[in-house]
Amino acid sequence: MNKIKYIFPAIAMLVFAGCDSDDDGFYNTKYIEAVNLMEVEPAASYTIGDVIYVDVNVPRLLDEPGQATQLDVVETTHAPTFDFFYILEKKNGAGGWELVDNTGNYVDGGPGYGSAGFYVQGFLEYDTVAETYVYRGGLNLTEAGDYRLNFSNTTKFPNKVALRSDSVDNNIQLNIFSTSPSIDASGMYNFTVTN
Repeated sequence: MNKIKYIFPAIAMLVFAGCDSDDDGFYNTKYIEAVNLMEVEPAASYTIGDVIYVDVNVPRLLDEPGQATQLDVVETTHAPTFDFFYILEKKNGAGGWELVDNTGNYVDGGPGYGSAGFYVQGFLEYDTVAETYVYRGGLNLTEAGDYRLNFSNTTKFPNKVALRSDSVDNNIQLNIFSTSPSIDASGMYNFTVTN
């Protein structure tokens, strides 16, 4: 019986010594910054019935800060798709912003696909000819008012678009934080819809 008293604490110490608080390492997650991978298609003005489109292109080879060679995104992740999120907000009468329910307002604009409710989730699909993950999707604008597309869904980089690889098996999950010429320093694209 005395041996059990010594064996149990020894096993417990081995188990706790093996614990790792490095979740990114455990889940095989890596991060990279990139430039101008997303753009909201510009329009001179928006009226009710127009569609506002978002385009995202992630090339197979990306420059990686501090590295002499480019990162091969396909080889690194083996991901069939990347995904990202954004929300549409409308200014209310008090000057605050409210979420807009876009259920049924998503417009498929070409490559990639998405779904919409109180947020839009877009999926970039890999185009083997262009060697690029691509997405083009939009929202049908149904009411007049002041709006903004909000891409600031990360606390680390609120002014960048977060793209996440949907990696399979134990391949690296790559998180790309990209600047965009369309969004401001807060991660917003502001626009007005008129009658």
